[in-house]
Amino acid sequence: MKTEFGWSDVATLILYVLSFFLLWEWLRPVEQITETANVHFFVIFAGLSLLLYYFEVNWVISGAIKTIFIIVVLQSLYFDVPLVGEGEWIGDFTSSVGQSVVMTIQQNWGGVSDLFRSLLFFVLLWLTAYLMNYWLAIRKQMFLFYLFTVIYITILDTFSPYDGSMAIVRVILFGFLLLGLLGLQRMADQERITLSMNQVQRWLLPLAILIAFSSAAAYAAPKAEPVWPDPVPFITSFGEGAGSGTGGVNRLGYGVDDSELGGSFIGDETKVFEATVEGDQYWRIETKDTYTGKGWEQSREADSLTPFTVGEFLPLTLAEIDEESEPKTVAIDVDLTYDHLVYPYAPDKVINADADEFRFNPVSEKITSFTGGEVTELGEYEWEFREPRYSLQALRNTTGPGQGSPSMEQYLQLPENLPERIRELTLDITEGEDNWYDKAKAVEGYFSRSGFIYEQEDVPVPEGDEDYVDQFLFETQRGYCDNYSTSMVVMLRSIDIPARWVKGYTGGEVIENLGDGRSIYEVTNNNAHSWVEVFFPEIGWVPFEPTVSFSNNISLNYDLDLDSETDTPETPEEAETPEPEVPEPLEEDTGAAGSVDDEGSSGPGGFEAFRNFVAENRMMIFLVSVLLAITGTVLYRKRNSWMPYVLIRYYRSQNGSEVYPKAYTSLLKQLKRYGLRRKETQTLRAYAKEVDNFFGTHEMSKLTDQYERILYRSEDPKDKWSNMRELWEDLIKKTTG
Repeated sequence: MKTEFGWSDVATLILYVLSFFLLWEWLRPVEQITETANVHFFVIFAGLSLLLYYFEVNWVISGAIKTIFIIVVLQSLYFDVPLVGEGEWIGDFTSSVGQSVVMTIQQNWGGVSDLFRSLLFFVLLWLTAYLMNYWLAIRKQMFLFYLFTVIYITILDTFSPYDGSMAIVRVILFGFLLLGLLGLQRMADQERITLSMNQVQRWLLPLAILIAFSSAAAYAAPKAEPVWPDPVPFITSFGEGAGSGTGGVNRLGYGVDDSELGGSFIGDETKVFEATVEGDQYWRIETKDTYTGKGWEQSREADSLTPFTVGEFLPLTLAEIDEESEPKTVAIDVDLTYDHLVYPYAPDKVINADADEFRFNPVSEKITSFTGGEVTELGEYEWEFREPRYSLQALRNTTGPGQGSPSMEQYLQLPENLPERIRELTLDITEGEDNWYDKAKAVEGYFSRSGFIYEQEDVPVPEGDEDYVDQFLFETQRGYCDNYSTSMVVMLRSIDIPARWVKGYTGGEVIENLGDGRSIYEVTNNNAHSWVEVFFPEIGWVPFEPTVSFSNNISLNYDLDLDSETDTPETPEEAETPEPEVPEPLEEDTGAAGSVDDEGSSGPGGFEAFRNFVAENRMMIFLVSVLLAITGTVLYRKRNSWMPYVLIRYYRSQNGSEVYPKAYTSLLKQLKRYGLRRKETQTLRAYAKEVDNFFGTHEMSKLTDQYERILYRSEDPKDKWSNMRELWEDLIKKTTG
């Protein structure tokens, strides 16, 4: 411990004081920009630590003093009992620390107690004071800490509510004095001299006057306007994601401002949420109805929000739902929290969530969570929903313009200056279709047939009076989901079919299969998406997916019944074997041909002979029957191994327009035998994706796409089989294992 003092020791004390003031600048903003209170305790601890280091107190005694200080402060802050006397707080103290250590190891940061956070902060200050003592007493260099202090203050002043204008002045004063004195000490050590009071004064006073004068002059001098604009709005808009309306480069993700669409996007793998659910879903957030020529807005504000709570049915019906369909559940685990909820199609109700109530916006169909009357952000919640079913026949029953109800007027809105060639193109695309559904499918498929490209980079922004959709359809023909979905809505409205623009997320990526039919899907900002909903008067809102390279995986069911004799051709297994032609019995000829004798007759004499044969060869017949039964059983059990080759040989010899539907149906039955059973409410596309995920291919999706083209678009199947036979054979061979 230091017992004698000279002027060099006084200079060292000044160094420790100046270092303390620099460290204090790190603690000043904490109370303002975080929820930390009682920062003065941490300031006192930092000063105490540096003072103990200056006096060179034995590390055991110094450690004991700092430990006692920490315990006393934490006990006074977190326990309403006397420090001495009742000792129950000690058990609570150690228990809280122990539990928080476990939470930290498990990376469950939300479970860490405030007491443990304060303890860690004290430990951090302890280590910082030790490093500062090392830099001062041993290295006699503090420039790095001074530089980090300047950077720390400037960053907080730029990107937080903290005003660092005076802090910068203090840091400059303390920092230059500190660096100047350290320079003097380094020279004294190199020359091996002891500093006198006169030497310290001759060095310190001019330095202090020069620094004070320079700082005052700089503070009072007139300042020029910033050369660069404030970076905060740019960085904020960059991080907010899609729909920011900047027209520049944005980051993918959900945003609220869609008034000016266009511009390039940067991919963002930031995880938004995980969904534990059976089957791939599209995750809905909101809709918008007014197209301005540049982007989307809402036609009006909702008069009021409809409240509902956990367990109550959601006041939203997108389409007629089969009440007999089995409800499903989905658990949402949120990473990037918002005050709104994502939900699957046909949601029934929220069945688990930590919120007092939810409010449904009937205009945008957005759902917001509230606790204590204030908007809250949920970390997890759970939905009950049903898979929607759409009747293909009912969809095609909607024909002609003007069948929508008056409430659909906002979904037919278009700008007055919309270019006429958009409507002309739509009429040309839908020519020959006599119902809304087929017209919508024609527009949906137009983009993939006409050379449009999915592109996130170098996407133009319409300028001046140029229309966003017109630019995409007739000039650029490249873009991302907003381009495709907006264009389809506008095109359908131009021919009097009510449609609207929908925002949310695609299904995400499977990160774990749970083995009970459910999977865990990870949804990131890259899954932010927009698509189209079309209104059918007898059904409701039906989703469509026009974006190139995307498929609508929301379990649509178009009443496809593979077991129906009218809808599905027979497979070779089910085809009836034509009965052999039996020749007409000859008329009995009693003339030259003579009569039939008894041995050749099929009367009692022949039956008696058969009975005699069985009686004489009973054992042999039994053994042959057993052998045939065993062989038949083995062949039946092993049919997955040989049936694909039988089907391949059979269909290789077939030609005609019915071959591809028959072959596809046979493939479905073989997959069912193999164990990949298609669920009752599962669409072919969803089932195809499940098969492809199992085998690690894309063959089933390609085969299904061609099959649906035949079934729903009435395309000529003659060339389908020759083009797809190899894919079909490759896939069906995979079921031989």
